[in-house]
Amino acid sequence: MDVRELRRTLLRKLHAIEDRKAHHIFFFFEIGGRLYRATKLSHGARGQLAPSLASLIARQLKLSNEELDRLVECPLSEEEYFRLWLDRD
Repeated sequence: MDVRELRRTLLRKLHAIEDRKAHHIFFFFEIGGRLYRATKLSHGARGQLAPSLASLIARQLKLSNEELDRLVECPLSEEEYFRLWLDRD
């Protein structure tokens, strides 16, 4: 999975809020008026994510590795994702 594709998915598809002020780039979601910190990326992250890092990000997003792949490749919609997020919270 490419770092740019993941970032684009978080920002454009899931409308995440990006905070670039710290040592990492943090991504937040607003669901039902509450703000949730979803995941983070290093400022220097480039190219393909290591499988271990992709797995960690999937867990932070409350997804399996396969669901994260579906989210980035587009079969998993924003509505389906947030329904999964709330069910697993």
